[in-house]
Amino acid sequence: ATPTPERSTVRFTGGAATVECRPDGTVFLVSWSPADGFHIDDDVERGPAAVARLEAEPGDDDEQDDLPYEIRCTDDGPRAKVVPDTDDD
Repeated sequence: ATPTPERSTVRFTGGAATVECRPDGTVFLVSWSPADGFHIDDDVERGPAAVARLEAEPGDDDEQDDLPYEIRCTDDGPRAKVVPDTDDD
């Protein structure tokens, strides 16, 4: 039997995501939801891949920057970290 990928929830500023850590070390975003006052950008890279990406956008765009996250699986479960925004748009 194939081992079932482990599902867990990773929380971050701007929301939370349900993540599968696969046996081959890849990550897959099962679902995600924004926190109050945020929305999640439609352009989600959900995997399965070495790194999944999503972006939390504040509802009031003038006040705060968008928060682009990379989500990886570690030995301690999934971790989300903010990556510097390199877009010059």
